[in-house]
Amino acid sequence: MKKRLLILFISVAAIMPGQMFAASPLSHIKGMHTIGVRAGTGLGNTFDVGILYQYHFARRWSFATNIDYEQGAFEKSKYFGVKVAPGVLCSVWHPTSWFYLHLLGDVNLGYDNWKNPDINSQSDGFTMGLDLGLNLEFFAIPELSFVLQAQEGWNWGFYNKGGYNYFHPLFSLGIKYNIK
Repeated sequence: MKKRLLILFISVAAIMPGQMFAASPLSHIKGMHTIGVRAGTGLGNTFDVGILYQYHFARRWSFATNIDYEQGAFEKSKYFGVKVAPGVLCSVWHPTSWFYLHLLGDVNLGYDNWKNPDINSQSDGFTMGLDLGLNLEFFAIPELSFVLQAQEGWNWGFYNKGGYNYFHPLFSLGIKYNIK
């Protein structure tokens, strides 16, 4: 818990200069491209890293896609998964040019692999599902922004030992380079 609070404090301290440096009246403009990286956790027993691409096709709307790798442990099972998640973001609140609140939704397609070495069992297969969430984006300068995100996802796994339905939260921190 202390580690998460420290990360949050450092993140906020790093983005506070946004008030002074993000002088652009519109940080989100039609035609802007964004690339970035993010890292986070689900329930504390997983870690997730990923890359992202975003294209603003309107002032408040953008298309985004993420490619993520997740690894974790649940009781005696070990897990890893890879997913691609294309979706949309909508800017619903931006009181200043350096701070935005987005709602997001995407479809995710991926591959999961579960192993339990105690019983010498493995199950893997294709997954698909939906993610919904929100993020806060803070601009340090017009070209650089930080994103704090929370989302909940639902997946159905088509595993070689049968189907499985599960939810997966993700809390992440990211950095984006904005190309205008």
